[in-house]
Amino acid sequence: MKVKKIIILFHICFASLLNAEIIKHTLISITEKTIMGHLFKHIITSGGLERDEFYIDNQKVEKQLYLKEIDIYERKEREQVALHDELARRSRVDFIDMVQKEIIAKLLDKIVIDIISLFDRIENPALTEFFVFKVDTIQSSEQFIQLKEFVQQLHLSFSKKNMRQDYEHLHNFFTTLEVWPDRLEKFFQDTIQHAIKKSDDTAMLKELLSLVSVL
Repeated sequence: MKVKKIIILFHICFASLLNAEIIKHTLISITEKTIMGHLFKHIITSGGLERDEFYIDNQKVEKQLYLKEIDIYERKEREQVALHDELARRSRVDFIDMVQKEIIAKLLDKIVIDIISLFDRIENPALTEFFVFKVDTIQSSEQFIQLKEFVQQLHLSFSKKNMRQDYEHLHNFFTTLEVWPDRLEKFFQDTIQHAIKKSDDTAMLKELLSLVSVL
């Protein structure tokens, strides 16, 4: 809504029968409101000529109609502004949600690939009999298998672009997996050290050497 107010003061001088100069003041106040493309004009004239005039889109109307119409359009404008603000708020929320989901999905995809790569190194046939299970790495063979299957399922969902989870679920997945690259790396190192201690076979030691060289 645009509001414009204009105040005009007229000085009118004329001579009376007694040759005395008389000055009359006429004050005109014009208030214009543009609401949703409609012009509402209220003209107040005071000082000699007392008038109170109302116009809608330059058409003179009665005061009651003027007040009724201006109330209707002001309410519509408030509703329109509120709707616009709500749509803008929803748009911002949707954008934030979309960006957060894209970022966490990318982070999750990366950590899944890193974990799968670590599993590929750990599951070398030469190492399986030397696995060292610990509380701070991999607690048991069952946990090893469960983690591998869980990560493979996530990876499959990403590769098929079938990851329809919301941000909270994706973030929970990421938080769950975030600790595992370090734990798997430590598990791999413990297994290598254990294999070195237990092996005297030349071929086996050469295999361990090749595995360590790509760390």
